[in-house]
Amino acid sequence: MALIKCPECQREVSDRAVACPGCGHPLEEAGRKPGEPGRPMPFGARASGSVPYEYRSRATILGMPLVHIVYGPAWLVGFRPARGFIAIGNVAIGVIALGGFSFGILALGGISLGLFCLGGVALGIGAGLGGVATGYYALGGVAVGVYAIGGLGIGTHTLANDPHLLDSFRRLFPR
Repeated sequence: MALIKCPECQREVSDRAVACPGCGHPLEEAGRKPGEPGRPMPFGARASGSVPYEYRSRATILGMPLVHIVYGPAWLVGFRPARGFIAIGNVAIGVIALGGFSFGILALGGISLGLFCLGGVALGIGAGLGGVATGYYALGGVAVGVYAIGGLGIGTHTLANDPHLLDSFRRLFPR
């Protein structure tokens, strides 16, 4: 083990360190960049201009943080879930969840699972709105539900098999 100087803050650090403990600057090995396989990156270290971020509020509701945010490139932070009443992250699990993959009562994201969902793939129990949507009420390009409206609507009540469904929506949203 040898000591080297950090190129950012000039502090002496171990040549085995992934990042400078003083400033967080990534330390590169010959031919290998931080975060690549075989060279782990600690949470909180910088690499290629990407800075992972985590925030957990001190306030809690039923034992979970009011707000929990885990954000950063997947290769850097992995798939660490944000878990809280309001969860925001690559993977979000909470009452209100926003993320690439979100699971909650109100879920918004690329792939959303929950009671009320909005996303590219919205798998809702109550309502789903998205490219592919499921739920009691489903609205999307492909919609599967009891009440389904979409390019391809599959359900008990669709525009194709229930002529009164369109009238019901017109009453909800008058001109």
